[in-house]
Amino acid sequence: MQIRAPAKINLTLRVLGKRADGYHELESIVQMITLFDLLTIESAEELTFTCSDPALENDDNLVVRAARLLQPFNAIPRGARIHLEKHIPARAGLGGGSSDAAATLLALNELWEIRKPLDELTPMAASLGSDVPIFLYTPTAIARGRGENVTPLPHRALCHIVLGKPTEGLSTARIYEKLHARPHVPSRSPHPLPETQSMTRALQKGDAAAIAGALANDLEGPALALLPSLYHIRERMLQLGARSVLLCGSGSAVFGICPDEDTARHAALDLTNDCPWTAGAAFILV
Repeated sequence: MQIRAPAKINLTLRVLGKRADGYHELESIVQMITLFDLLTIESAEELTFTCSDPALENDDNLVVRAARLLQPFNAIPRGARIHLEKHIPARAGLGGGSSDAAATLLALNELWEIRKPLDELTPMAASLGSDVPIFLYTPTAIARGRGENVTPLPHRALCHIVLGKPTEGLSTARIYEKLHARPHVPSRSPHPLPETQSMTRALQKGDAAAIAGALANDLEGPALALLPSLYHIRERMLQLGARSVLLCGSGSAVFGICPDEDTARHAALDLTNDCPWTAGAAFILV
């Protein structure tokens, strides 16, 4: 079987405070986009893993860890041959590794006929990483807690975006060190944050201009301080027609909401003079 593992962007990302377990309390609207890694998986006696990027071909890869997490639930011992073709850049804030892990869980759950429901796969996904559970659900969701509490957010707003990433990556730990977080708000609060409410309304209206105006990411300020070259990429995207530009997750990629597909495509081409990796993409809808 072949499975596409999509990248994500955070349309909103608010950091509410640091928890007793060391993680940060978040509230974020996460949107999957049409940028994919490709997993090819087939039955085999042993579990083997290969990757188009040799640097990622090791037992610590989240794909291998996800497979090994699910393997003991096989009714009969068996493995799989897994090949990962990478297109989502690493250290970009696009969730490529997390998406690959979630896709592996979903695929092997089917291939090995384990048939665990989503509510049983979710804690397994959360044990692999805070972002992993998001990719088990619909293309748009509100993530709370450290990211593992996921509420699907269906909408029909088709937006086109341009993406760009500088050569340098960013350390998530260093970004959080620089972040002056808001006072802690418990994740069990029944009231969404104002930023979540504004973006939800914009998505449900299908208004790309309103979506661009509601973008928010608490990690952007620290990221810009650590990597000033991001300012130039942001300015170039705006010059090339993006309505608004925001950091992807904890970076170092940024995305711009564009008025149409042609603007996004041409901006991605023009940006190749300013950063080594660019792409045009669109929101994935249900």
